Amino acid sequence: MDSINAGIHEMDIESALRRVDLNLLPIFDALLRERNVTRAAERVFLSQPAMSNALKRLRETLDDPILVRGARGMQATPRALALEAPVRAILVQIARAVRPAQPFDPATSRMRFVIAMNDYGENVVMPALAARLCQIAPHVELAVHTLGADKLEPLLESGALTLVIGVQEYTDLPARLNSEPWIEERLVCLVSREHASSERLRLTLKRFLQQRHVYPSPLGLTSNIVETWLEKQSLRREIAVTTRSYWAAANVVAHTDYVLSAPRRIAAKLASQLPLRMLEPPAGFPGFRLLLIWHPLYERDPATAWLLEQLRALQL
Repeated sequence: MDSINAGIHEMDIESALRRVDLNLLPIFDALLRERNVTRAAERVFLSQPAMSNALKRLRETLDDPILVRGARGMQATPRALALEAPVRAILVQIARAVRPAQPFDPATSRMRFVIAMNDYGENVVMPALAARLCQIAPHVELAVHTLGADKLEPLLESGALTLVIGVQEYTDLPARLNSEPWIEERLVCLVSREHASSERLRLTLKRFLQQRHVYPSPLGLTSNIVETWLEKQSLRREIAVTTRSYWAAANVVAHTDYVLSAPRRIAAKLASQLPLRMLEPPAGFPGFRLLLIWHPLYERDPATAWLLEQLRALQL
């Protein structure tokens, strides 16, 4: 029943709007404010004949004289007085809706930004972004949405996601979304300081394939850019341990003779906290590029534009 009533209500609205020229609303408001046709015409920048014609159309639309000459000048009819406040409220709402977007004020905003990212973003980007915003936007909230099987476009369109930080090589990006290339990253190898190769500067491909490897897979995937690179050469590596995070993988490597392939920025952090040594990978080893992705609906949104600028300014 509610849906039927809602449908009837919508039909009534559409029918009513077809009978009314909405351009007459500010004219009605001016007439009620001034109670004088000449002054009302000046208020809305119309000529006297144009205002007289508009008043005639209003009277026909409302089936009411609206203004009637009395002993103290033009007086509003009861119907006009009843409509005065609702019409003025409508005009105020329209004015608010179409006014220019207010500038984003990071110092006072309590905006919640939700950014979809993978584990690299969470380990490298988020700490740097949080440190920056802590100083210039002390009340905003940052939330991480883990990249998975979700369709990005509807989440961005609805505003459930503010931005996506995706890997260019692996992000299925709808053409309608806005994106820009951002950070480039390369992979390096981590071994224990006790590993036989720890004194080397680089692992050759032969040496790399002789090792057993730890594979970090936060989403439970069975292949990544290293496997793809090896498969193109009809090669494969032996996986000893699969973990859910780089930190867990690094702890395994620190106590074994296994090898971990990791993004350089993450590897540098891990090597500073654990007994690990960073080695250059085999020649031609793959890397990746991150994209900043957002919906065109929010292209001119001050908050989204501000957040994009903060990300671009990060020194990672």
